[in-house]
Amino acid sequence: MLSRLYPLRGLPRQGQLWSWISFDVANQSFTLIVNTLLFSIFFQQVVVRDPARDDLLWTLVYGASMLLVVLASPIAGAIADDRAWKKRALLSTGFLCAVFTCGLALIGPGQFWLAVLLYIPANFMFSIGENFLASFLPELSPREHFGRVSGFSWACAYCAALLLLGLTAGGMLAFGWKAPDSWRPLFVFAGLWFFAFAIPTLLFLRERPAPADRPRTPLLRAGFRRLADSLGHVRRFRDMAMLLLASLFYGTGMSVIILFASILAKEFGFDDVQLVLFVAVITVSGILGTLLPTLCQDRLGHKRTTLLLLGVWVVTTSGFALFAWLRAHAAEPAAFPTWPLWLVGNLIGFGLGSLGSANRAFVGYLTPSSRSAEFFGLWGLVFKLAAVFTIPFGFAKDAWGTPAALLVLLGFLAVGGVLTLFIDEQRGLAAARAEDERLGAGEISNRSDRA
Repeated sequence: MLSRLYPLRGLPRQGQLWSWISFDVANQSFTLIVNTLLFSIFFQQVVVRDPARDDLLWTLVYGASMLLVVLASPIAGAIADDRAWKKRALLSTGFLCAVFTCGLALIGPGQFWLAVLLYIPANFMFSIGENFLASFLPELSPREHFGRVSGFSWACAYCAALLLLGLTAGGMLAFGWKAPDSWRPLFVFAGLWFFAFAIPTLLFLRERPAPADRPRTPLLRAGFRRLADSLGHVRRFRDMAMLLLASLFYGTGMSVIILFASILAKEFGFDDVQLVLFVAVITVSGILGTLLPTLCQDRLGHKRTTLLLLGVWVVTTSGFALFAWLRAHAAEPAAFPTWPLWLVGNLIGFGLGSLGSANRAFVGYLTPSSRSAEFFGLWGLVFKLAAVFTIPFGFAKDAWGTPAALLVLLGFLAVGGVLTLFIDEQRGLAAARAEDERLGAGEISNRSDRA
């Protein structure tokens, strides 16, 4: 009976799938403990200590790391495809991120430049590693099961995040790590978690080798050549191009929530215990959110699923903006009820889990197997550029307040939804299969689709 509920039931290469999922679990320590929960507050209250510019400085530092990923992602993906170095790149970036994450514990009060020199490379390694991780999806599963594989992996990652939240809250209570200046041991813990759960990926994940008869050209030349070839034939991949453009806009919304969830909760009066509970609510809702892509996306269709989830985001952001405006204009803002924020938190978590998983599967569905790292490098470029787009949110928040900043965010989401309407996923799938045939990878791709 229970075996029927297992989302990956019937799929081949179970060991490979779980070694891939293990890295999704590993990097949760960075995205949760560092980016979502603790480091933004630590950076503002311990490092910057200037409320007049802390939001803008945080988005500038985060945006700088993302800009580096934007510049590196396409060529790094093309090189990884040409040399079959996806696993090597994935593990190198993962273990380096773990080292820099532990190094965050060295930052003292007011040490802005040390924070920059440690956080930017840590976030760069984490972010570009996400691209390499996602690029394995076309190798591990037939296309018609991308939704449930990506969704189940995302759900496992959210379960790991829930465990991490419990351990973080337990550490705060047991050792008195309640003030931001005392959170340094938690950064070390996040780095060690990342390292430990990346080990199964190191030991068991396998990568398809590059064709033996492929000419060996110099490394950078090979990467730029593959990238130029893709850009030169962009008309063949117009649906993928439209998906990436749409992802740029709604990815901004996801980046804002990751960057500002803790900051906004603090702004609306949550103490440290409530803050952890709030992020726990987002995490549990994220687990539930991943069930929609896992169970429905492959049958409902990638485009319809994306539009449905964007509708949830638009409603949630509108409600959040209204809540922030009513609170700002209340006679006593501190006494304004916080229960709507808990409702918003549930919808935010649902949207983060479901839209993130659905987007990864959608990109994989339109990606030629022969160019998986390259196309997911472009995907990484777009999502990291979306993170740079959070700078207008930080500026608007400092200059005009939270309600205005949320309206800016709502505009990004609406544009992303309109662009998604122009995607033809079946035409995009046909283009991906035609590209595999053109590069002589069609036989491999077809075997994968039938597996």
